[in-house]
Amino acid sequence: MSKWTDSETVTLVADFQKKPSWMPVHEFCQKWGSPRGRSADSVERQLRRLQCNIGKIYVQPSPYPKYDTPLTLEGDALILSDLEFPYHNAEFVNRCMELAEAWGIRQCILAGDVIHFDSLSGWEPNWTTSNTGGITAEAEQKLTAFAQTLSAKQQGKFFELLGNIGDRKEQDGLSTELDVARAGLKRIIAQFDHIDFVLGNHEGRLLRALEVTINPDELLRLLDAKNPKMRIAPYYYSYLDTQCGRYQIEHPKGASEGTAQQLAAKYHSHVIMGHSHLLDFSWDISGEFYAIHAGHCVDETRLPYAAQRHTTRRAHKPGAVIVMDGYPYLLHWRTDWERMKRIV
Repeated sequence: MSKWTDSETVTLVADFQKKPSWMPVHEFCQKWGSPRGRSADSVERQLRRLQCNIGKIYVQPSPYPKYDTPLTLEGDALILSDLEFPYHNAEFVNRCMELAEAWGIRQCILAGDVIHFDSLSGWEPNWTTSNTGGITAEAEQKLTAFAQTLSAKQQGKFFELLGNIGDRKEQDGLSTELDVARAGLKRIIAQFDHIDFVLGNHEGRLLRALEVTINPDELLRLLDAKNPKMRIAPYYYSYLDTQCGRYQIEHPKGASEGTAQQLAAKYHSHVIMGHSHLLDFSWDISGEFYAIHAGHCVDETRLPYAAQRHTTRRAHKPGAVIVMDGYPYLLHWRTDWERMKRIV
């Protein structure tokens, strides 16, 4: 993190002196530091160095980390949610990437559920899957190499899991999912200068299978996506700061039709969310913040749970968003791609 400047320090002290007495110091530090790229802890340490009156210390702070520094990008970006490799909708994703290239968009945010992890799913097998048992020697070799990067405790859990993986045909196995995901991510990394990887509930399947806490970087290693362009953090959301305000790129717990509006109203931020697979461009209750359900980039005709049985719930639709100059452009299955290319 950059060194504190004199002007920055003067501004910090002046703003702190105007802080309402009821406001917790950490809340002030978080609000002051976030738009300036500084963590709340860094701001609080600086206040102590400057001997500002931030209260007496009777008990020491908790030694555990605070989860208040999600990934943040600035400027324009393509947002792709719910790719769910290897069941991705290649035609739609290619159209989105082609448009991003035409518009000069050099940043991408993967808004959760990047890989399906069907092999680690708790759902029952689909009707076309036969139980053949085992995995290929090549797949086992790859997983063993990954396990060697983990701690001894994690390795034990991983090898226990390995013995129970692959009770389906290899075409439906973990190695196939990983190979397809690696190829797709390699192409995304090649096109963009900066890619932020937001966690989703499908990535959570790996945690449930291992039953241990792991660093998200291990997921990038598993996907051969460890690259200076690619960032990941233990959050199910990230920020995109623009000239028209902050966007929260979400993969939230809720997936109902009103979730984006509720999040935007709660956090006073524009919201673009995945997870629901719904396509909707709206605003929060105040009409001030965008509240967008970004659809999905998976091909649901390849998902048995979505394609083999009808439901009366609202239809899911392919979708993505490009934020350019602070404005969100919702891309969907009826986008006039050639006309859109001519906008810029």
